[in-house]
Amino acid sequence: MSTFAKLIFNNPNLNEAMEIKAEITNIENLLIGNKKFYQIPDYQRPYAWSKDNVSVLIDDLVSAYLENKEKTYFCGSMVLVNNASDRRFDIIDGQQRTTTFIIMSCVFRDVYASELSAEAKDYIKVSIQDRYDKDKKKLRFLTDEQYQIDFKETVLKGIDFKPTKRIEKAFPDNKYLQNAYYIREFLAERVKDEKIDVNDFVIWFFEKVELAVITCPSEDSAIQIFSVLNDRGMQLGPEDILKAELMRKLDKKDRTAFKSKWEKINIKLKSADLDLNQMLTTYSNYKRPDNHRIRFDKNLIKAFDIEGKNAQEIITEIYNFSEAYTETLAEENKYRYCLKYLRHRMYWEGILSTASFVKYPEIEALKKILVAYYYQNWIAGGTVARFAHTSFNVILKQVKNLYSIDNIKKSMRENLNKYQTTEAFREAFEGENWVSNTMRDKAILLLLEYFSTDDSKQNFIPLNNKLHIEHILPQTPNADWKDIFTEKEREKWTNSLANLTLLSGKKNTQAQNYSFDKKKKVYENANGITTSFLITQEVVKSEKWDVEALENRQKSLNSKIMEILDIF
Repeated sequence: MSTFAKLIFNNPNLNEAMEIKAEITNIENLLIGNKKFYQIPDYQRPYAWSKDNVSVLIDDLVSAYLENKEKTYFCGSMVLVNNASDRRFDIIDGQQRTTTFIIMSCVFRDVYASELSAEAKDYIKVSIQDRYDKDKKKLRFLTDEQYQIDFKETVLKGIDFKPTKRIEKAFPDNKYLQNAYYIREFLAERVKDEKIDVNDFVIWFFEKVELAVITCPSEDSAIQIFSVLNDRGMQLGPEDILKAELMRKLDKKDRTAFKSKWEKINIKLKSADLDLNQMLTTYSNYKRPDNHRIRFDKNLIKAFDIEGKNAQEIITEIYNFSEAYTETLAEENKYRYCLKYLRHRMYWEGILSTASFVKYPEIEALKKILVAYYYQNWIAGGTVARFAHTSFNVILKQVKNLYSIDNIKKSMRENLNKYQTTEAFREAFEGENWVSNTMRDKAILLLLEYFSTDDSKQNFIPLNNKLHIEHILPQTPNADWKDIFTEKEREKWTNSLANLTLLSGKKNTQAQNYSFDKKKKVYENANGITTSFLITQEVVKSEKWDVEALENRQKSLNSKIMEILDIF
């Protein structure tokens, strides 16, 4: 018995009465001899194998053939459910490999026809379509009509290979055709290098390549196996588990509406450059914040069972939450921009998305205290353990239940006091050497940048390698600077917050270690462009850069930062 069969039959979570069959079978029997036809159910993810996946498969197959073509080669598993109503088998696990096998058959047919025997050609033909009905294809997709059209029209019916150097660019939305080109490319290379008899290789492929196939009698049993395999490390995403678990409770008519709304959610998230898994994780944290460490599919399925909602009610709520999530992350707001620079986004994302979803009445005040709370922890060097529990089990739950902003602020203050976070945060600004964490330092300067104006519609400034921290008093000063500062003063002030500002990459290079007058010209009008950073424009207004100027700026910046962050 195969490992997969043992896994199923020995699992106490599965119904002992299930008529589950497990066997080792070759590709000939799988695709040809038993006259089986297959489909990818609508709750499955799209075909997604990459160039690397195809390369590894071809390499493994050719290596197995060359090493000992008389032996069988085990090439993975399939989990099927006998879908009597469609007279096909639903592929629950094994979609990627099976689809690739059929694409390989099409490549054999369209590239090597002149080198193949009648037997090899017959194997290929019947692995692609019914022997007598050319319109009845061996594999079809229910995941999306366009996927089925692409697969059928550009691969199954015949591949029109055209010269192209950039395959993915030539066919950006057709994975089937992309991989057909890659299979042709990788096969041609190995056939030439190893002097392989293509006809012999094709027959070996159908007769000697084997898979472990588990066949289930019903969709419910297949979903359970789907979950079991996922728990044992198979490549099935939690979003697939959740979608399948919800869809199996619907009849066919309702599934169409469910699937349409699910895809609409996914498309809208992608258009906003957001991720479905991250949104579902955030939604899961909203539903059961006490269980935020549990994988979101398990957490949500438990929440839905407790609530007793049906799948259509659930997908409507998920859709509405995704709208609040997208709106939260797309908002043009200086507080939201500052939060985006934090390393651990899941906490503030969960809180603000929840606030948006429940229409928390004091959401603007909430943004302000979230910036203060998380930046104090960041600047003080606090670990995630300090604020993780408070973020979900206290703050998020309070927002969800519409507690007042004063109550939420009190909870934050208690947490900050517990770890003496505010004291450590204040001490950080009293230190002389500020530059130690580039990401944090850039974020602090950007916070000052945003709050240098009352404009509520500022543009977001990415924290990337084009953004540079500029030392006004250079780290390696020339003679001009040495006349202004003693060595001891340079040691004190060079890496202080007062001596730092922001420049774009080009201006940072132009400024170098020039005198202050030359630096101001670069800040002010290098190449006819004045720096866009307001905090740097303020530096330009200074007539000189000495200890007095630094002391004044230090007081000004500290005052501004404390006004924004020291509010507890």
